Formats: sequence, C-alpha cells, structure tokens
Amino acid sequence: MRAASLKVLCVAALLSGGVSVAALAQDAAPPLPANPLPGTPSPAATPQPGASAAASDLQSCLQETGDYATRRGAVIYVIGIANTCDKRLRCDIYANVTGARGTSLGHTVMTLGPASSGAAAKKSYTMRVKAAGGTAQVSRDCKVL
Repeated sequence: MRAASLKVLCVAALLSGGVSVAALAQDAAPPLPANPLPGTPSPAATPQPGASAAASDLQSCLQETGDYATRRGAVIYVIGIANTCDKRLRCDIYANVTGARGTSLGHTVMTLGPASSGAAAKKSYTMRVKAAGGTAQVSRDCKVL
C-alpha cells in the first residue's frame, strides 16, 4: 500500500514538473518573424538601378493575352504578345498549361517589330493543350535587338 502511494506521488511530481517545463519552454519561445506580404519591398533589399530599370522598362512595353480556344475539335491555348514601344524585341516565350487531363508545355521565339510597324508588333502563339480550363503559367525573356 505504501509503495503504491509512493508511485502515485512520484508520477504526480513528474507530471507537474513536465507541465512547468512545458510552460517554461513556451515562455522562452522566440517571437515570430514579421513576414511582409508578397511584393512588398524589404528594407534590406537595395534595387540595382541599371538592371532593374531596364528590365521593368522592357516589361512595360509588352501587353500579353491568353485564352483557350477550340479548332477542329482540338483544344488550344493562344498566347498573344503586343509591343507598344518603338524598339524591336526578341522574346523567348515559355508556357506550362495544367488542366484536369494533364500538363502541356510550350516554347517559341517571337521577334516583335516596333509599335509603329503595325501588324509586325503583334504576334500570337498557339499550343495544343489536353483540356480547356486549368492553370496557365507563361513567362517571357525579351531583349532589344
């Protein structure tokens, strides 16, 4: 009988000690870091004026559209690019379209004329996809010619 009460006393002491250790661990936890929203500039990041200004200037020259279409029973994704600046551009276009029936990848190179050239400033790329709808990710890497 005495041994049983001694075991209960030891277990109670261990449990109360475990709770206090857990409480101490919670009190000693470091504060959570402040996570800024995506796209918010961080104070540590310093922009490089030459490289980022040229890239953002070039991206502001381009207008991109994308939509699904059906031609002769085949589902396609049409990517349209229009140049609005007076510079001739060469763009590598990469596309990844994921739908319910799988993923389709596409790549092309477009040479866009200056905006003053009319139709030469607008190009489109059609790629066959497995299903209408889903997620389309399109990236481009453009350079001035």
